[in-house]
Amino acid sequence: MSKVDKKIHQALKKTFNKSKIPNNISNLKIGDLKEWDSLGHFNFLLEVERVFNCRFESKIFNEVKSIKELKKKL
Repeated sequence: MSKVDKKIHQALKKTFNKSKIPNNISNLKIGDLKEWDSLGHFNFLLEVERVFNCRFESKIFNEVKSIKELKKKL
């Protein structure tokens, strides 16, 4: 698992603490985890910003719907 994947995995675990996060996260997308709904998605992206010490433009919150898309934006 790459360093980026580990940080994203960490953000997933913190945001969706009631869900079992698979080791292979590359194909995960919104809705794949029980808690990953629209509010969970917003909270997940906020956690990603915290973990990576970055800020997304507001339009990114609507554009990014999967881990693959998220990694492109990072």
